[in-house]
Amino acid sequence: MSAIPLVLKRLFITFLWVSLCMLVYNSVFLMFLVILIVAIDLQSVILAVFSMVVIFVLFLGVHVYMTAWWHLASVVSVLEPVYGIAAMRKSYELLKGRTHMACSMVFMYLAVCGFIAGVFGGVVVRGGDDFGLFARIVVGGFLVGVLVIVNLVGLLVQSVFYYVCKSFHHQAIDKSALHDHLGGYLGDYVPLKSSVQMENFDI
Repeated sequence: MSAIPLVLKRLFITFLWVSLCMLVYNSVFLMFLVILIVAIDLQSVILAVFSMVVIFVLFLGVHVYMTAWWHLASVVSVLEPVYGIAAMRKSYELLKGRTHMACSMVFMYLAVCGFIAGVFGGVVVRGGDDFGLFARIVVGGFLVGVLVIVNLVGLLVQSVFYYVCKSFHHQAIDKSALHDHLGGYLGDYVPLKSSVQMENFDI
C-alpha cells in the first residue's frame, strides 16, 4: 500500500503529458469529423472520401500508436527513475523497431474491448424483453469479469513488452538499480531479521 502514492504520482504526471498529446489528436480528429459531416451535407463526394480516409488513418495509425506509446510510457514511469515527458521520450525510443508489434497488440486489445462493449450494450443495456432480468445480470457480470481479466493480461503484456523492447535495443537491464528503484516504493518496509536456510535431507 505504501507504493501506491508514489506510483500514482509518477503515473499521473505522465498521464497529464499524454492527455495533452491526446487533446491535440482529438482536436484534429474532431475537425475532420466536422468536415465529413459538412461534406455529406453539401454532397461533396471528394471531400467526404478524403475526410473518411483521414479519419480512418488517424484511428488505425495515430490513435493505436499513441495508445501503445502511452502504455509503454506508463511502464517506464514505474520501472525507471523517469516520468512525464522524459518517460514519453524513453518510450518513443523503445518503440523504434517494435512499432508494428506494439500496434498489433494494442489493436487486438481495443478490438476485444470493443467487442465486449458491443455485446454488453446489445444484451445488457438494450436487451429489453428479449432477455430476462436475471439473464442480463448474469451476462453483465460475466462480461465485466472478462473485461477485468483482459485488462490484467494487458498490464502483464505491457511489462513483458517493455523488456522485449529493452532486449531489442541491446539495453542492459541493471538488476541492482532496478531493485534499488523498486525498493524505494517499499517505504518503511522492515525485512525479516532471521534468514530461512534450506537444509539437505537424506530420504
